[in-house]
Amino acid sequence: MQPSYDQTLVLESFGLSIIGFMVIVAFHLMGLHVAISFFREKFPIRDISKLRYHQSMFLILAAMMLLFTLHMLTNFAWGLFIYTTGAIPAFREGVYYSLENYTSLGLTRVDVDDRWRMLAPMIAMSGVFCLGWSTAVLVSFFGRLYSIQLDD
Repeated sequence: MQPSYDQTLVLESFGLSIIGFMVIVAFHLMGLHVAISFFREKFPIRDISKLRYHQSMFLILAAMMLLFTLHMLTNFAWGLFIYTTGAIPAFREGVYYSLENYTSLGLTRVDVDDRWRMLAPMIAMSGVFCLGWSTAVLVSFFGRLYSIQLDD
């Protein structure tokens, strides 16, 4: 029995969503690597315990802003994917759809065609991975920042 035209479209959309997931998660991972390398190069701190309070706060805020920017770029990439595949006809709505699903909120106000139903779970899974990696980077960063200061 041949799959119907609708089933074929759903499978194609699901396959495209998986490819989008892989590319965008890889983009985020490369972005994290670049951000960490940038931080190490621009802020070569040998002894964190010698930092003043305002320097520590600047470093924390800079790290947070860098990660925030990376997550926004990741969502813009999803928005571009959504727009170029035709799942949603406007880029702005695609970014909004991505932001809603990236955080696993899932209460979308943007409607997609039934064939793109699997797009929201793919975006949510990418959010779980990307937010998890960013959290791990922050935990490592804070652990390094405060472990030396607490031993003093």
